[in-house]
Amino acid sequence: MVRNTNTATRLLAWLQRIFGWFGNFQILHQSAPALYWLIVLGLLAVFAALVAHIVWMVSVALRAPEPPEPSMSRENPRDLATEAESLAASGRYLEAAHGLMIASFRALAERSVIDLRPDRSNRWIRGAVRSSKLDENLAGEIDSLVERTERHWFGDRQNNPAIYAQWRSAFAHLSDAAR
Repeated sequence: MVRNTNTATRLLAWLQRIFGWFGNFQILHQSAPALYWLIVLGLLAVFAALVAHIVWMVSVALRAPEPPEPSMSRENPRDLATEAESLAASGRYLEAAHGLMIASFRALAERSVIDLRPDRSNRWIRGAVRSSKLDENLAGEIDSLVERTERHWFGDRQNNPAIYAQWRSAFAHLSDAAR
């Protein structure tokens, strides 16, 4: 509490000193008009430079070319399931499960079960899967697997081969249901 009081006192003293300088600035107009006008012109020059800089930055931004297309083209997307297999073969089961989760999201989006967008969270995706017309057992399995994968991915990072095997099974069911 004492520290907060000292800080407030110092801040108040500093503000009073600043406002005192502003009050003395009017005295400067009468006692040293050349210095007064020099300071006013300097402040106006700084203001004009800031406005010019803002105008220049906006014009540069408006003239900039369109950003390039994302590196992942629609015609040739990465094969996440194959990547997951190679990750699992090297013993990186959690990463492989995560890859199959994303591959499952892509498959669900291609089947118009979910609307896959970067601003949609996994919680939203789980809700969309639960309320979709997807087989109830498969929807429940995917919902549960997403929740467990998130818990491991963002929590304990447990590298358990069982979660990869469960995702592989769910992905196979999802792929079979698409046919």
